[in-house]
Amino acid sequence: MFCHDQSNKMFFFCRYLSVIGFVINIDTLMLMIPELLQVQQYVLTYRFSQDHLELLFNSIRASGGWNNNPSARQFQAIFRRLMVRCGVSPSETGNVAAQDHTVSLSAVEMSSAETAEEHPSPFANISAVVSDHSYLPTRFGGLVENALVYIAGFVVRQILRKLSCDVCRASLVRDAVPSSFDESYHLLALKNNGGLVIPSQGTVKVLRAAERVIRQASTRQAPKVSTVTYIVREEIGTEDVFQLGEHIEETQFGIDNHYSNLLSLVVSVFLKLRLHHIAKLTSLDLQKGSTRKKLCKTVLFQGF
Repeated sequence: MFCHDQSNKMFFFCRYLSVIGFVINIDTLMLMIPELLQVQQYVLTYRFSQDHLELLFNSIRASGGWNNNPSARQFQAIFRRLMVRCGVSPSETGNVAAQDHTVSLSAVEMSSAETAEEHPSPFANISAVVSDHSYLPTRFGGLVENALVYIAGFVVRQILRKLSCDVCRASLVRDAVPSSFDESYHLLALKNNGGLVIPSQGTVKVLRAAERVIRQASTRQAPKVSTVTYIVREEIGTEDVFQLGEHIEETQFGIDNHYSNLLSLVVSVFLKLRLHHIAKLTSLDLQKGSTRKKLCKTVLFQGF
């Protein structure tokens, strides 16, 4: 770790500084502890570490959002806010984990375990389980409606690659945005420069019903294609949303026809697309505690 030259001087190497610091701390504690034990019963060596200071800096960096290099004025505002909130709350994803309940920057102890009273719940004696109905609206907002119409064009483009029936292909698209279109086609008309696919009203209606089923499904288990298709069929009923007309009877084979197959194909392609999006959001939510914000250092140190 170190060596002596002819002049009896000690040279330290940078790669061994951490070990040398550890040895110096041990020597310091061995000289300090006998003095402290004369006035107290025990010594907590953890209190000599810099973890509490690191937890304070961690809270300051976290209060700045994406900016983990605050200015002097920002530091002053964050420090005041921590004092007003009476304490530093260490995060679970920081470099240092809190090993005790030491309170930093505490002006007043706001709560006490001894004086806290546990009030019984008024619903504790109710054994019956009340099944609440779904509050999901039958019609989405303007943003979701526009997104569904825009996604419907992408779904139709994917289906046209697999579909060979000309009548079914024509039932999925429109030549142009209808003159009496509602606000749900606003995004598509705004983004379309001539290359986007304009879905038919029936396609949008099927996707709207499938979206409601997906949102009502449990977050623990992904909905199956057969389940979503069945519920969409029940919601649409006997309505000919694709306006196939006599083509349904011409392609009738047992219980299957082109209308039934087309409905199942639209639902399956849309569900696959939505499941990919749900999986991406779930992955980002699971990784948010262990990954830093993208381009954080680039924004801070390159001046973009």
